[in-house]
Amino acid sequence: MIVRIKLRVGPKVATNRNMDAKVALAVASLLTPGAMLCFVLALWRLLADLNITTTFIFENGLLSHWQVWMAMGVGVQMASVYLDRYGRRGEEQA
Repeated sequence: MIVRIKLRVGPKVATNRNMDAKVALAVASLLTPGAMLCFVLALWRLLADLNITTTFIFENGLLSHWQVWMAMGVGVQMASVYLDRYGRRGEEQA
């Protein structure tokens, strides 16, 4: 005896995201702590300039300015936000 079951075609299951979106989400999740580290170093340098904390790890050069650390923190956080948006685009359509 042969039994045949006919199935209707249902709604399409969400397709797998491409590898680029997955990598973008992974990198975005790692960049946020990096931005926080830049902000902490900017605060440390600012407090070292005010003689509230001990000496800063970089005494001379480009990295010895708190403005550089703040700008790097903002840049890294912006990159994290943009990568997160790129990784999540198309999720609402699925």
